[in-house]
Amino acid sequence: MKILVVEDDDATRSLMAMIIKRQGHETVSAPDGLEGLKTFKTFQPDVVFTDIQMPNMDGLEMLEKIRKLDSNALVIVNSTLDAPQYTLKALRLKANDYLVKPVMEKDIITLLNKYAQVMQSRTRTREVYGLIYQRNLGMKIFNQLDLVCKIVDRLMLETEHALPEQDRLGIHLGLVEMLANAIEHGNLQITYDEKTEALEGASGDWLKLVETRTSTAPYEDRTVNLEFNMSKERCEWLITDQGPGFAWNDIPDPNDPENLLASHGRGIMLTRLQFDECSYLGSGNQVRLVKHLS
Repeated sequence: MKILVVEDDDATRSLMAMIIKRQGHETVSAPDGLEGLKTFKTFQPDVVFTDIQMPNMDGLEMLEKIRKLDSNALVIVNSTLDAPQYTLKALRLKANDYLVKPVMEKDIITLLNKYAQVMQSRTRTREVYGLIYQRNLGMKIFNQLDLVCKIVDRLMLETEHALPEQDRLGIHLGLVEMLANAIEHGNLQITYDEKTEALEGASGDWLKLVETRTSTAPYEDRTVNLEFNMSKERCEWLITDQGPGFAWNDIPDPNDPENLLASHGRGIMLTRLQFDECSYLGSGNQVRLVKHLS
């Protein structure tokens, strides 16, 4: 991937660029938002890591201008513990994710791996010969996490010219998050602590944990059912796993900046900001996502 790092702190900027380059990605850097915007136009990156509080042009203003130029680039903001309100504002301006300073190498690598799969699976240019305004689709999805990004890319093809261009990336990432959650935490019943321990452990621990669950009763035979309905007024996705559910009422409210620092529910909070409606049903093993169409 092509990655732009925009950060006014020299040490942080150099460290992030070094970590990203070691992962095999093409990287350029800029010391402030003004230079970052100029570099964005010439470099045309896939991913942007940016600080928020910077001289000349802050990260929020740069983000607004980037979104007018390109709705496909992934933007990840570097936040501080004492200013979560700026992070929430960035997310409302269509930032896709965030890191909390001091930025840790493992967190950068986790996001790079996560979004590399999304970028590799995305179909950016499509030929569309007509406007589809009604669609009903049902899918049975097996516990194959490596196929989630490809499945979502296929789903997004159904919404071509229906969803506004500026919303498509956020919807795409939200569906990836929710399908992965339905498999990992729903069908396979992997807890947040188990996942964290595996990801921070030896290389291959996470893959080993997933393989063990997918080959063990009662998890191995579970599937995720997905129903998609599109009309002129709305797109609706209903995702149902076969796990026991969870205490969904405990998910932090994404509109409270302080909840951005919560250790649990981060992915669901980010997803909720992308949809007009996001509701769990029953015991929590079914989630309904709605995007209204203007």
